[in-house]
Amino acid sequence: MTYNQQAYNGDRFLDPETLYSDWKNELLEYKPGVNYTFEMIHDWYNRQTPGLFFRGQQTPIDWKSKIGNSDMSTNLKVERTLEIHKGDYVIREDGVVFLCSWNVMNHANNLATQSTECNNYLTFTRKYEAPTDENGFVIHKTGVDLDKRGRLVIVDNIPASWTLYQGRPDYSASTAIPGITPNDLITVSLQWNDKTKQLMIDDEFVIHKFTYRAVDISTAEVDIHKKHGVIVVYGKRVQGGVVNG
Repeated sequence: MTYNQQAYNGDRFLDPETLYSDWKNELLEYKPGVNYTFEMIHDWYNRQTPGLFFRGQQTPIDWKSKIGNSDMSTNLKVERTLEIHKGDYVIREDGVVFLCSWNVMNHANNLATQSTECNNYLTFTRKYEAPTDENGFVIHKTGVDLDKRGRLVIVDNIPASWTLYQGRPDYSASTAIPGITPNDLITVSLQWNDKTKQLMIDDEFVIHKFTYRAVDISTAEVDIHKKHGVIVVYGKRVQGGVVNG
């Protein structure tokens, strides 16, 4: 019997009428470590006022190894009526910031994605060449955001999830000790927005007193309309790039 014949004869499985309402009610239940209240941020630099809050359920990813970054990521399920996209930030009620790092999947009674915990706030800078007049004097422009080193700030203090590539490391000379030291490639995942899309190769950022330079940038995880998604920056440690203080 074909599917159409089953449907015609009424001999087929029907979803329970309360499938969706049961899920909504479950989200409202007090389940410590499972159900939370979150704030949704579609654009980190243009946050909605008042904030957009919703209930969501986080469950562990227990089918990956640690190398797959499972200990930093969780499954996130929300109501089907919520507007949520890959690349959105969500702030859990305990203050932990997550980046929605998977395409949103439609399930029968919920929307599902993966939320990756952000483990740093990063600022990206670029070498700044101050303009000069015909006599060689610097023209001081207003509204130019420079850091303490006189570099142009491109992206300021944005939540990021960064990991170390677990492959064969490169090696480079060190200014502090004789010989060579490992210089692994790191990957940094950020929300795609009007500021992060300006990032370029050779932009720099600091993680735990070490300076890194962007050696590649991927927009493969941005949607075809360039509205939502995740931008990935690949960085290498700058030789001698230790930041004091």
